[in-house]
Amino acid sequence: MKLFSKFGIFKKRIALIKDNKNYTYGDLIEYSIQFSKIIKKNSLVILIAKNDIESIAFYASSIINGYFLIVLDENSNKDFFLKLIKNFKPNYIFYPKKYVDIKKKNLKVFFSNYCLEKIDKKNKIINKKNSIILTTSGTTSNPKLVRLSNHNLLTNTKQIINYLKIKKKDVTITTLPMAYSYGLSILNTHLEVGGSVIINKDPIFSKNFWKKTNDYKVCSFGTVPAVYQYLQKIDFEKFIGNSLKYLTVAGGKTDKSTLKYLYKICKKRGIKFFVMYGQTEASPRMSYFDLTKYPKKIESIGKPLINTKFKIYKNELIFMGDNVSLGYAKNLKDLKKGDENKGRIKTGDLGFKDNENFYFLTGRKKRISKLFGLRINLDDIEKILKRSNLKVKAIINDNKIKIESSNLNEQDKIKSIIFHKFKINKNYIEIINTINLEKKLNFKNLI
Repeated sequence: MKLFSKFGIFKKRIALIKDNKNYTYGDLIEYSIQFSKIIKKNSLVILIAKNDIESIAFYASSIINGYFLIVLDENSNKDFFLKLIKNFKPNYIFYPKKYVDIKKKNLKVFFSNYCLEKIDKKNKIINKKNSIILTTSGTTSNPKLVRLSNHNLLTNTKQIINYLKIKKKDVTITTLPMAYSYGLSILNTHLEVGGSVIINKDPIFSKNFWKKTNDYKVCSFGTVPAVYQYLQKIDFEKFIGNSLKYLTVAGGKTDKSTLKYLYKICKKRGIKFFVMYGQTEASPRMSYFDLTKYPKKIESIGKPLINTKFKIYKNELIFMGDNVSLGYAKNLKDLKKGDENKGRIKTGDLGFKDNENFYFLTGRKKRISKLFGLRINLDDIEKILKRSNLKVKAIINDNKIKIESSNLNEQDKIKSIIFHKFKINKNYIEIINTINLEKKLNFKNLI
């Protein structure tokens, strides 16, 4: 069985809603037929994705028609994009018209504002287990390309549907890019059961967003920890209607005070709040728990999904399950490979299990952490700063990057470099004066 194989059953149901216009599952099937007349089965296609009808329709079509798809966010680095074209030699690229000179040859226009460009006529030799390629959420270095099979996606989709109890009458709203594994997972779960997805372009902090959630009786949404912190600041309880059944969070560690705030609101309003843990390499979810049910486990990542398990080896969390990706890819040659992971991955996270089988994280094996749902390589930050003759050390604590420096006069310079090189908001960068820190700790007394 393939993901989205039930679209025919839901033909008359509303799949997507954008700008007050409804698109049925029957419409998605028709789009799929249109693409199948042009794109041969087993073609390799790069999708420049954004949260819109066109991108989602093409993604669904690629799953149905059997295209090999590389999904990139519309804000992806241009050099990285050009490198992908060179290394993978795709047959087609599907992207918004605004990115292209429409006078180009080998170009077809779809939906009036999206283009399908033919790049390479040659058939690609690709292992048929490969279905889509997603990038890890890297920000400080080139992201890794993760090979996912249809079986990986379908397995994880069913696992999530199972614990969230998603029904065909349920309505969700987009808050995350579809090229981000968490955002794509929300699409997969709701489209798989025949639910409806509101395609939203308004900030989650805006009145329009909350008007949509209430007007369309949205049952759920999911986002990353940093966004929930902002919602805490605006005291978002006053915007909540009566339709929300559950909220989800993933993409890094959520501040304890924010979790307590969310627990209080959700408990009061009868809303479930699911804390989830995952990686793109796991399609992407690995574990979960309902905070409203287990408040004493507030710092936990929960328990593994159904038919999966964790093992701890030398303090590192090892995950096993059918949703584990096939491996990574750097070029077209790698797409010939089969399953390299064999249902097992090292997470890179250190942790332990308590006596009630709840798992907890204690740190990272390497100097890579998550902030705002993005993987941040602290060594990369230090290298860039040291090139500017700045003597610093980078650490992550809770939801901030902290830079240890002996010269506070350099803090504006440090923040500017990090912002321009890595697009990390200056509000999430804190400069710690190491001289004052040493005085405060009084190292002489510790020796």
